[in-house]
Amino acid sequence: MSINCIRTLLEGAVKAEAQKVAVVHNQQSISYEELFTKVNQVAFYLQELDLPKDSRIGVYSTKGIDQVIAILAVLSTDYILVPLTTLLKPEQVEYIINDCDIKCILTDKLKLESIEEIDFDGHVISYETAGKDIASFEEIFKYYNKPYSCDISGHSNAVITYSFGVSGNPKGIVISHRNLIDSARVVSQYLD
Repeated sequence: MSINCIRTLLEGAVKAEAQKVAVVHNQQSISYEELFTKVNQVAFYLQELDLPKDSRIGVYSTKGIDQVIAILAVLSTDYILVPLTTLLKPEQVEYIINDCDIKCILTDKLKLESIEEIDFDGHVISYETAGKDIASFEEIFKYYNKPYSCDISGHSNAVITYSFGVSGNPKGIVISHRNLIDSARVVSQYLD
């Protein structure tokens, strides 16, 4: 696997500081080891969907530990992450889904209604149990415990993010794994 991807940073953190707190949100926290385990479980499930390489996977949810798990899981596959901010109106979300052909959305219960409004016909995965037709992180964490490994090239596309300018439709901006990691390194050095 390339050293130029977020997955490599996560694996390195698990090896060096497995029990150290990786993410804190409100009153919850998760160690690198726990985070890595959950990321692998979700990534394994995503691979089981057997979508074509470079399929777009949307993450449409409020901020929290589950959102971090979702983002890192997508970045641990050969799929492309499409962040969908909660500030978007349903018609904007629908535009992005159709523009880049999103095949799967990872979300929370709060945003499930918005997804139902736009009549999305791809896979939906909810962080919480939301119904028998929708897979949930709770179920994935319970049943997906097989080893997961990946081999990501730094030159592969990692993210498509959309810019909302004043004129015309939003445009997708493609970011490679290498660009993503380089940006993370710059910010990390800047913030010391």
